[in-house]
Amino acid sequence: MMIRDFHSHLGRTSSGDASTPEALIKTMDKFEVEQVGVSCLSGNNMEEQNLYVYEAMKKFPGRIVGYAFINPKSKNAINEINKNLDSRGMAGVKFHSWKHGYYPDNCPILDDLFTRISEYEAHVQTHVGTSPLSTPEAWGQIARRHPGVPVVFTHIGYYDQGFMAVELAKNTANIYLETSGQYDSWLLQKAIDEVDSNKILFGTDWPYKYHSIELEKFKYLNINKVTNEKIFNENARRLWRL
Repeated sequence: MMIRDFHSHLGRTSSGDASTPEALIKTMDKFEVEQVGVSCLSGNNMEEQNLYVYEAMKKFPGRIVGYAFINPKSKNAINEINKNLDSRGMAGVKFHSWKHGYYPDNCPILDDLFTRISEYEAHVQTHVGTSPLSTPEAWGQIARRHPGVPVVFTHIGYYDQGFMAVELAKNTANIYLETSGQYDSWLLQKAIDEVDSNKILFGTDWPYKYHSIELEKFKYLNINKVTNEKIFNENARRLWRL
């Protein structure tokens, strides 16, 4: 089975690890991961972060799929979306309201950014599960206003907000779930049983999480072969338009 990791990162972590493209590819090869979607959260310069991802895409074509990391408070947000989704060929946009310090339900410019993203027929990946800035309901409001933009909730809302993330994905056609960092096996099984199998994606959140753990946890779940193929491969391939 081909494995595509929908959610990882590049760039130096707060602990000092470099987390280079080469280190990521080495880890992917060890765990037989064919392709990975990455953004760069390291530093404070959005343009430099996205350039780093673009250079990694060029260095490892076919292995690294890029995401534009966008701060909606930046005056260059629209330009960065245009540049990265157009000439650089990135697959989508990454938002992280916790890191950038805004409430998504009180950030009107997000509607303009989502409209622009929809013009590229791209999707959004957003960090969800860290109160109070990154709640599922806050991002769910925006997703409902932009039904043409797939919005992937990473971590299935983590621990405190996992149930809300699952409920929103069940009842909102364009809300998807990504699995990294969610270690409540009961909640993972609930998501698999109740959410459309076309809307669940495997991810690792490397380097902040470990491939071994993110893969191992699926061995204890009840998943049929068709659903397994979708989670680990087909759903990412479709959103990446491969």
